[in-house]
Amino acid sequence: MKKILSLALVVVLVVAMAAGCAQKSEPATAPPANEPATGESGYKDGTYTAKGEADERGWTPEVTVVVKDGKISEVKYDEARAMNKSEDAEYIKTFKDAKNVDIVSVYKQLGESLVAAQDAEKVAAVSGATTSSTNFKTLAAEAMAQAKDGDNLKDGTYKATGKTDERGWTPYVTITVAEGKITAATYDEASSSAVVYKSQDEAYKSSFKQIKNVDVAATYEKFANDLIASQDITKVDVTGGATHSGENFKTLVEKALSQAK
Repeated sequence: MKKILSLALVVVLVVAMAAGCAQKSEPATAPPANEPATGESGYKDGTYTAKGEADERGWTPEVTVVVKDGKISEVKYDEARAMNKSEDAEYIKTFKDAKNVDIVSVYKQLGESLVAAQDAEKVAAVSGATTSSTNFKTLAAEAMAQAKDGDNLKDGTYKATGKTDERGWTPYVTITVAEGKITAATYDEASSSAVVYKSQDEAYKSSFKQIKNVDVAATYEKFANDLIASQDITKVDVTGGATHSGENFKTLVEKALSQAK
């Protein structure tokens, strides 16, 4: 009888233990249907953008990273700045058709007049471009005031910016002083919406190519392709002629991908 009771007790204990194990083991749950897909990298699918600070020339670095199926599938890096009127072919044509005035020549003439006169008040207004002429004289005087050292001008580069008009154009003048004299002066108006990209700026690309023998557009494309291939920003080689852009690229990619974590 004791053997039967002992056997029964063992059976009860085994059943109880089995039931306890069954309660502890929970079936794996599927992720919510609206949760973005992630891969081995841990990145969520989506498009992520990061921008840096504008440099002294107005170029703002930016990167866009696309993650698909948890992997970096597309990358675009560039550096942008506001488009100037003197670069806006459509505006130049419209102004020419309306007033028969070449706005690029007007801006050049204003700058040359200041260099010749060394006095903003002595710069004559250009016919057909009264507003630009007035802006130039006002801003040139402001820039020169920054350069004043008693009765002389201090060597350096000085810039004055005016108020943005109703169309989003902001006038500005930059003057260069060397050996106490104005040696260069430029006038233009920057757009608040349209931008120019380094990879598309033929003048910038040509200048950079001549100085450093580096193709800016090809370099930016290589940064992107290397990141897609390696899936790791630390493995992207950013040396070789465009180090500053390369460092910007690495910093901004890290910033963009932090959004995808």
